Amino acid sequence: MTQFQDEIETWQEYLIPANRSVYDHVIIDSQAENIQDSIEGKFVADLEKRDDVQLFVKLPNWFTVPTPVGEYNPDWAIIMEDRDEHGEAVGKPLLYLIRETKGTTNLDELRPDERRKILCGKKHFNQALGVDYEVNIERVL
Repeated sequence: MTQFQDEIETWQEYLIPANRSVYDHVIIDSQAENIQDSIEGKFVADLEKRDDVQLFVKLPNWFTVPTPVGEYNPDWAIIMEDRDEHGEAVGKPLLYLIRETKGTTNLDELRPDERRKILCGKKHFNQALGVDYEVNIERVL
């Protein structure tokens, strides 16, 4: 007889295997009956299919950007090989992208505080750092 129950692993249902991520699995925090069908699950699947994606990471909760309306935590950082209009590598440095995955591309459908943080994040990454930033839902990049 033991004093402790067996360990229960409830977090595994939020993991998706990934080959192009810095980790072998990605933690998904989107809500869906099947995690593969969630917004973030589809986003990861699309990233995995692209051969121009070199590396991606779901940014941890501690990675925040200070904004005038509070701390902002973007969803994804992506490193891609730059390609021309024919899909050929152009030999330029890699592209660095920040992506936010939401259930809508219409920012007016988000909570006001979330919308303001996303708008501040866009200015921070696009204008201050020159990093490509977008809110995505239907398309990956």
